[in-house]
Amino acid sequence: MKRKLSVAEAVQAAGILFELNTGEKGVLAMAEKAGLPCASDEEKKRLMLEWRAYVHAAVLYGLMVQAPNVVVVEYLRVTQSMLQKLGYSPKEAEDFVDGAFRAYVDPMVRTKTQECPGVFFRRLLNRDVSEIPPATAAMVSGVMAMIMSAVLDKLEQYEFGIE
Repeated sequence: MKRKLSVAEAVQAAGILFELNTGEKGVLAMAEKAGLPCASDEEKKRLMLEWRAYVHAAVLYGLMVQAPNVVVVEYLRVTQSMLQKLGYSPKEAEDFVDGAFRAYVDPMVRTKTQECPGVFFRRLLNRDVSEIPPATAAMVSGVMAMIMSAVLDKLEQYEFGIE
């Protein structure tokens, strides 16, 4: 029997999924192993912004698939506070939503999640996937696919109530 989550619990669970998949130490380790630029503070900042945008969009997509619309709306509503906790200013948070986050949401809502690595490499490196070393592309694409799968699998374990 699936555990039933209230709207508030569902949003909290979604926030936890976001946090688990955007930890800076893990993202930087993946980036180093994949050969992505992450040595300077500016490179780290750009990488983390893109990764957080992808994960935030993946969690949103998972909620769109599994949860009632009210949960999706409430998750979007907490975006500003999530980003504030990560040190984003209100302007940076607005730019995040209008730029990077939107770039990943667009293919997801069209159920073209396989386009997300292309979005990632275009936005981060200004290069197409075909211009990326195959090992780098495979690793990043694989991690992105695992995150999407893990988010969907975890959210599928619950039923969602609407208060």
